[in-house]
Amino acid sequence: KYGDHSLSHMIVDRIFEAAPRPFGNGTGKGSRETMGYEDFIYFMLSEEDKQNPTSVKYWFSCLDADGDGHLSTLDMRGFYAVQAHRMQCLGHEVVPFEDVLCQFVDMIKPKEQGRLGEGDFMQGHCNKVSGSLFDALFNLNKYLQFESRDPFLERNKREDEFSTDWDRYACVDYNRLAMEEEQREEERRDGTGGEGMDWETEHDAMMEE
Repeated sequence: KYGDHSLSHMIVDRIFEAAPRPFGNGTGKGSRETMGYEDFIYFMLSEEDKQNPTSVKYWFSCLDADGDGHLSTLDMRGFYAVQAHRMQCLGHEVVPFEDVLCQFVDMIKPKEQGRLGEGDFMQGHCNKVSGSLFDALFNLNKYLQFESRDPFLERNKREDEFSTDWDRYACVDYNRLAMEEEQREEERRDGTGGEGMDWETEHDAMMEE
């Protein structure tokens, strides 16, 4: 349900199978069936700021389905197929996988042709590209935002006061929660006022009787 169901079921399964973070205290078969508070915080930081090395390692481990230390075309095609199906079901235009792959390979410029290594994502020019590729493979909402991005908003984003995506996310979400809380307070005050008037009206009627 995180992010309005933005993550594909395939990446959710991989988070519980391969995310580089110990889940719970147990070592038995059921130790990865639930996510503890610390695990969730680690996941959330990685999801909301995909530009830092820790997040890159987190998602790279999840995407590296065969565990060979590289993202092959086969690895990425499987994840994107799920995304394509979701886009099709929601009535969005589906971009062919080959076009998506070509776009990101041109931007990342991997050292080895045909596959991406973890080190490729750590290159300086890949800071902002890696997150977009990850989103294309498993986060539908963020990928659609990337595809329909507004150049004006992107420029404002580059020029704002935040140094990381996490700082930006935290500020926006804090303001959202503050506005929601303020709205609830106003609704409570309005409700209390209305109840008070009803009680007074009823009391006056009883006194008249």
